[in-house]
Amino acid sequence: MDAVLPDFESVARHFSVLGEPARLRILHAVCQSERCVNDIMQATGMAQANVSRHLARLHQAGLLVRRREGTRVFYRVAPSSHLDLCRLITQQVGAGQAHPGRGEGCGIGRPASVFPVESKEETSV
Repeated sequence: MDAVLPDFESVARHFSVLGEPARLRILHAVCQSERCVNDIMQATGMAQANVSRHLARLHQAGLLVRRREGTRVFYRVAPSSHLDLCRLITQQVGAGQAHPGRGEGCGIGRPASVFPVESKEETSV
């Protein structure tokens, strides 16, 4: 039983990283293509210090991969399964907001996710 506990702790750490709305905005900004810090700042409307702090946390958690090109640092999502998780949760939250028990309908026709769906060819990068 004790051998399973470290797995739960690791999962909890990943969810804590994903539990910050600013980090989800950053993931959304880089989910379709690699972006430099300035592009991420522009896409999210966040200040450089905040973007850098969140990027460091996402990178440390293994959710983002970075590479340096001259003085610029570029980030991309890796592996794609994390985006799949974000899409799934976003779909569930969207469906929950339109739960029939709340008199809101069934949620059909609502956007499935704020995280764009990629083809398998794009996710293998």
